[in-house]
Parts: sequence; C-alpha cells; structure tokens
Amino acid sequence: MSPETGGFAVVLNRNAKKVTEKIEEISGELVHPQDLFLSSSAEDSEKIAQTLIERGYEAVFAGGGDGTVMHLINQLARYPLEQQPVVGILKLGTGNAMARMVSSGNLAGDLQTYIRSETRDYLELSLVEADGQRFPFAGLGIDAEILNDYKTVKENVGGSVMAPVVQSVGGYFLGIFTRTIPRRTTKALRRVTSNVKAVVTKGRATRLGAEGKVLEEFGPGDLLYDGPVAISMVGTVPFYGYGMKVLPFATNDPERMHLRISTIGSAKALYRLPSIWKGEYVGKDIIDFLVQGVELTFAEEIPYQVGGDAAGYRTHVSFDTVPRAVRLLRLL
Repeated sequence: MSPETGGFAVVLNRNAKKVTEKIEEISGELVHPQDLFLSSSAEDSEKIAQTLIERGYEAVFAGGGDGTVMHLINQLARYPLEQQPVVGILKLGTGNAMARMVSSGNLAGDLQTYIRSETRDYLELSLVEADGQRFPFAGLGIDAEILNDYKTVKENVGGSVMAPVVQSVGGYFLGIFTRTIPRRTTKALRRVTSNVKAVVTKGRATRLGAEGKVLEEFGPGDLLYDGPVAISMVGTVPFYGYGMKVLPFATNDPERMHLRISTIGSAKALYRLPSIWKGEYVGKDIIDFLVQGVELTFAEEIPYQVGGDAAGYRTHVSFDTVPRAVRLLRLL
C-alpha cells in the first residue's frame, strides 16, 4: 500500500532479538518493499522519520521494543503534530511498556487488522520530557541499578549455553540475585542510604493515597518530599518491562505524570513482588503523586534509566509532562 493511497509504513529495529529474518519476511508479505524500513541506529531513525514525513504516510508501525518506538517518536516530534503519522506499535522488544496498552502482540495480526479495518481507534498518550527527549517512563535508583546489572550479566554470559535464558526476564532475576541484592545488602549493613529532594516546578501537584484518593495539593515551588529513597519513578504509562504495573496512576490525568517515591528495601520488595507487579501494593514505604513538572535532586550520583535503557548516573534531573504528545493506534 503506497502513501499516495493513505497507506502505512513499518519500521523494524534489526538489533531487537525478536526481529528475525522470519519477522522481516512476514512484514515483507504484508507491506510494500518501499514502505518497509530497517533501522540499526539513531541515525537511521532520523533519516527514516524524514522520509515518513516527506511521503505523508497515514500511519507508521514500529517494531523492536520501547527504545525503538521512542527513537522514532522523538524524531517525528521535530515536525508539527499534524504532519506526523499516527504510530502503531508491534510488540517485538523486551520491555514493551507502551505496546501492552495498544498492541495484541501478534505482528501479522496487528497489520492485518489495520489493513482490513475501515475505522481507526486511537490512544492519545502523554509523555515525559527531560533533557530534550520524550519517553513513557524513567527511574532513578534500584530499577536503573538492576538494568545495569542485567546488562553486565548479559555481557558476562556472552555466547554460552545460558545466553537464551539471560536474554529474557530470567536475566533480570539473575542480575538481581547475583549482583543487586548482595550490593544492596552490603549498603544496608553499612547503613548507607540515598536521599532525594522533590520540588514542584510547574502546575498543580497532588499527593495520592490508596486507590488514587487525593490527600494533599501542591503548587509551583512547593516541596513534595525530602528524605531517604530507594527508587524514584515517573511515567505516563502504568507499565515497566514485562507487564510490571509499577505506576498504576500514570493515566489518571493526561496533563500530569505519575511520580512514585519509594523507600522499600530489596528483601521486602522481593517478598511483596506479586502485589507490586500487579500495581496493588500499598504501604508507607511508597508515596505517590501526580505532577506536571518536578525537579529531583539527590545527595549523591544515582543510577538513571530512561524508557528501560540505562542512562548513566545523575544527581539532578527535571521532568515535565507533554500532554497528548503522540497518537497511538489501538489494535487490541
């Protein structure tokens, strides 16, 4: 289907483990060759986005995980929203936080649904913005630390027989038990703690209680929190990787993101993992807010992750909400 007929394009990340030759073959059967793009780098994403805009596609499907989708969305964001194609997500990565909200997880099925359907169902999704980049979620603390440990485990295992195991959620648990927990236990024994200061930078902020009940309101310049922290998370989607619903209030208000600050210890987090995973855990060691803009300042360098990708260490970061930043095709 060509763009002249209001068609669509497909962008696949060749670096994603699920983007195999078979997937490329299936895509090729459903998509005209000129409308199938294979990306291997951020530079590829920039060139592809320019081509998508120039050709005037109605929709573009991105396959390869949250990073692939966000690279494309950030490149398209350089152009006026009315010129941008709507974005479909093909569930082909490891995290797939956004895909869980709009995709069936079947590449051929999703493409065929779009091709055959005479109507379109859209989800207008807000995004978080920091340092000029937009993304669905980010975190500072133990979640980013786990990502770093997961990356190390994958690198250490390399081409061994364990490689298939560590390329999935098993790799995360291996990193947690062999690296993250021992390190965190040592810090706890030494009474080493991290601290964060959270300040409202713009708009209205609300502290939430159980089931999203409003507890307190704040304005620009107000202090939300100043104290110990294990993890600080922000997001406009409820999910992290593998369906873990750690930001259950992320879609409550399209004008604001969910900020969650937690002091929960590693051992307790593992014990309570089922309820945390489902977004049902409630405790004094988790504090929730809805914020439009927030500044987080840490007493020391903290591991940082953006959209499920390790992003180094930070002592300071400011997050803003970009309301209704992108239109996603809903194909569930």
